[in-house]
Amino acid sequence: MHDDLETRPTADSARAPRLPLSHAQERLWYLEQIAAGAPVHHVFAATLVEGPLDADRLAAALRDCVRRHELLRSTFDDRGDGPRRTVRATAEVPLRRLDLGGGTTSEARLRDVLAEESARPFAFDRGPALRATLVRDGEERHVLLLTAHRIVADRASLTVLERELSAHYAALSEGTEQLPRDSPSYTELATPERECSGEELGHWQEKVQGSAPLDLPLDRARPRTPTHRATLRGLLFDPRHADALRSLAREEDVTVWAVMAAAFAVLLTRWTGRPDVVFATAVDRRPPSAARTAFGPYEDLLLLRVDLAGRPSLREAVRRVARTRDEAERHAGVPFGRLVQLLGPERDLRRHPLCQAAFALTGAVRTGFTAAGLTTSALTLDDATAPCDLGCTVTDDDDGADCGLGVELRLASDLWLPESADRMTSALRTLLTALAENPDRRIGDVPLLSPEDRARIEARNATDRPLPEPVTVDGLFRAWADRTPQALALTDPTGTWTYAQLRDRADRVGRALIAAGATQDSVVALHMRRSADLVTGMLGVLLAGGAPLVLDPGHPEERLRHMAADADISAVLSRAEPPTWLHGLGVPVLRLNDAERTPATGPACQGPPAAGPLPPARSHPLGLAAVVHTSGSTGRPKAVGIPHRAVVRLITVTDYVSIGPGDVLLHLGDPAFDITAFEVWGALCNGARVEVLPGDEPLGPDEVLAALRELRPTIVAITGTLFNRVTDIDPRAFGGLRHLFVVGEVMDPRRTRAVLHGGAPPAHLHNGYGPSENATFSTTHLVDRLPEDAPGVPIGSALTNTTLHVLDQELRPVPIGVTGELYVGGLGVARGYLGRPGHTAERFLPDPFTARPGALMYRTGDLVRMLPDGALDFLGRADQQVKIRGYRIEPGEVETALLVRDDVRECVVRAVDVAGDRRLVAYVVPAPGRRPSPPELLGALRGRLPSHMVPGHVVLLDALPTTPSGKIDARALPGYAEGAADRPDTVAPRTATERALWEIWADALRVRSFGVHDSFFLIGGHSLLASVVRTSVRERLGVTLPLRTLFDVPTLAGLAVEVERATAEAATARASEEADDDAAQLDGLVAELERLAESRRAEGRAGGTG
Repeated sequence: MHDDLETRPTADSARAPRLPLSHAQERLWYLEQIAAGAPVHHVFAATLVEGPLDADRLAAALRDCVRRHELLRSTFDDRGDGPRRTVRATAEVPLRRLDLGGGTTSEARLRDVLAEESARPFAFDRGPALRATLVRDGEERHVLLLTAHRIVADRASLTVLERELSAHYAALSEGTEQLPRDSPSYTELATPERECSGEELGHWQEKVQGSAPLDLPLDRARPRTPTHRATLRGLLFDPRHADALRSLAREEDVTVWAVMAAAFAVLLTRWTGRPDVVFATAVDRRPPSAARTAFGPYEDLLLLRVDLAGRPSLREAVRRVARTRDEAERHAGVPFGRLVQLLGPERDLRRHPLCQAAFALTGAVRTGFTAAGLTTSALTLDDATAPCDLGCTVTDDDDGADCGLGVELRLASDLWLPESADRMTSALRTLLTALAENPDRRIGDVPLLSPEDRARIEARNATDRPLPEPVTVDGLFRAWADRTPQALALTDPTGTWTYAQLRDRADRVGRALIAAGATQDSVVALHMRRSADLVTGMLGVLLAGGAPLVLDPGHPEERLRHMAADADISAVLSRAEPPTWLHGLGVPVLRLNDAERTPATGPACQGPPAAGPLPPARSHPLGLAAVVHTSGSTGRPKAVGIPHRAVVRLITVTDYVSIGPGDVLLHLGDPAFDITAFEVWGALCNGARVEVLPGDEPLGPDEVLAALRELRPTIVAITGTLFNRVTDIDPRAFGGLRHLFVVGEVMDPRRTRAVLHGGAPPAHLHNGYGPSENATFSTTHLVDRLPEDAPGVPIGSALTNTTLHVLDQELRPVPIGVTGELYVGGLGVARGYLGRPGHTAERFLPDPFTARPGALMYRTGDLVRMLPDGALDFLGRADQQVKIRGYRIEPGEVETALLVRDDVRECVVRAVDVAGDRRLVAYVVPAPGRRPSPPELLGALRGRLPSHMVPGHVVLLDALPTTPSGKIDARALPGYAEGAADRPDTVAPRTATERALWEIWADALRVRSFGVHDSFFLIGGHSLLASVVRTSVRERLGVTLPLRTLFDVPTLAGLAVEVERATAEAATARASEEADDDAAQLDGLVAELERLAESRRAEGRAGGTG
């Protein structure tokens, strides 16, 4: 039942003023509008009352409390002038009474009722934002529940309200004087929070803008609308350990808060793999003079950025956290809401602004409502809401007697699985125990991996399988050539070769190379594009005992020279007439056709090739099977030496794919990279066929769609970017494949679901991951389903003869679910970087997890975590390396190429996402007195770097933005659209065709600052986007252009001419066809008339004879 309460207006409330909100109230107001009804911002307090409670007197006492506090008589609304608070003269907070019947009512039923009451939403515009509920749970047994929204009260305010309610109840019972009618005004007490100094703002600007988001490894993707449900886990530390932690606090002259917060900070560091972590802690902004009486939302958040770099001890972690708290409190005059407004972080309604973790310590248990003649005790209700991703609350009830410490972890159920909560709780217990027993232990030395998880990881790494003999690529090919000589081995548009024919061609190339001086492990460069001839040449190199290095003729000469020198090549094979610079390398230069027919010539030739078959077994398992180059931070690419054993491990005795006779593998990847080992040798070492897509033009989605449709391959590997482009056009295009591997880039969940649910998925869809230093694939993941809440597509589990180790900075295994750096071991590990022992020693380390002598593991630089099912989840890079269209790029290499110019003073290169497309952007500060144009800089880079390393955009700046500490502030770098203002010489589209093409380019490039004379490739275009443009031109303008057109005529004006020419030619062709049709119809009519005439003549003749 409800009480009808009357309130008497006060002089102040009668004027019903509309007041501005405090920063805390403003933030809570907006959050409530976004997620109206969510109880995450509710506070509540419950008291068990036993004895003869007078409910009517309690209702009257509540009425007196409401009269005292203007916030309880306030409503909140926005009348077009922003959110404001209106103080009413009267307000009603009815004491809602519920009767559960008593006797047999279970405690669970009572708690359900209390949970429902505390979760009911508030109506801000009607008010008040306070509820009181009295639940009868038996004879003379009640529970009083007070629930408020944080916009009017924090937890301490409810304690104030309980004390006042007790005082008013006693006064009404005894007829004594009540509390004063009015309490201190929240408006007056909260006003000073709006005054903060520039020095304070500068401090927080440095702290916040220089920090990275707390990248906790989440189990689920953030939902568009968070439910704020929590998964709770609790710990109770026994008095002995609790006293040890309190003693540590006394030794260090800090509070228990600092000790417990240090354990939380270490947990965050170990869980994210990053030493610099940010979390929030609660701070009470009540004026000291009104600490026990101030009512309102005074609780605020204080940001703490803790740096635990340098392998500190647990004790040192306590000191650093304490210093961080002291420093933050010296600048605590800036409310959290003001920080959000001033620092303007990117707003994401799915996450808490500025911080994703919070820590709190509470003291003595509150007494709750009390009254003479009644037995009362405060109840603790389950608050199953999560205001942020991860929260930790410590309860310290130390009153001088032996008592423990309570710890509660609160994880957002939207983001974490229960087993992750269990692991985190176990890890926190381990850290706190270590802090109590041995605080001088280094934080990285505390083992957080449980014995059960260690055993699971070891079982996942039990992947050893014997490799087939011979353990060489050429040996396996020879075996299939002997077994199935007439089976098709290789096809491209120029021809078809059986295994016997391919072996014969490759043998002759091998003999020529041996005659030219090739020996075991000789590196032979192939100056060719993707073709059947290139495959023949690579096989010939292997048969000669050497290792092929592909030099793409489309790359700049200077880069190819460096690559050749870096690999210490012994010969060159070229498909066409070799360019002059190849002859200057000081090694034999052979044309492929000549190598198949005649002896080689050159400075190192040793006479004609020997007659007869090649000598067998010139290669060996640890010999080089390939050399590929990866981007280098020093400005020079690094040559990776891949042994035969690594490639054989990739393509035989596998558990992720089965390749055999009848399979067709499509070779469409860049032959200079390690995907060739899978596409080419995966076929030729298993009796299958390689279908080569020639590399004269960049492959786009149209070419891939045509190949899938016409060539009918069974196994295809494709970059993430190309997978996305093809899927956008036709998600059913992969339906005829047995295996589709998406490689080189993070797999897009939306496109993945489109393929899986499009009606014609491939039989097996895989996410493939692996650095070149571990022979193409280290892991694969069979993607047969992808839940909507999955944060991404896992990269999967280890291949056979491959081990995976997720380690911390101390090279210790991290717990399942925790971020660490991935190290890969096993038979797929490369020999190292050729000619670079220092770089090799940095990245190829002795493998401590195996008994195999001399075994190495490769440090990938990739951050991952192991999921509960054993699959790995890719989280990003530990360094600055990025992937663009499947290519691994060190931005430092691009920066080096820019800084050699005398017109560039400073630069920084970053990867940015432009409408879902990953691109490089170069931010350049010109040298004094110089002003190079972006096209000029990009043109120069094209002469030094391969096309995939040339930034899509250049943004000229007067200075690079920095944090107050002097570091580059990456988040303050402008986007391309901000930095690429229209130039004075930009010419706008002039014709209908140019305007139509301009819209097509703008849609593809996601930029709008360009004119008709700008080159497509100098304003962000690349080969895949060129394919997108060609498709759009066909769909929107009805004109099909060769892809080469955009490369030959890269300006919008030139392309418009080509479109108009093609349109005219198509119109002429249609007119000619129509004329031909008219003539054909006329001819048919004449023929019909002649037939009728002949028929009548025949009839006449028949009549005459009758």
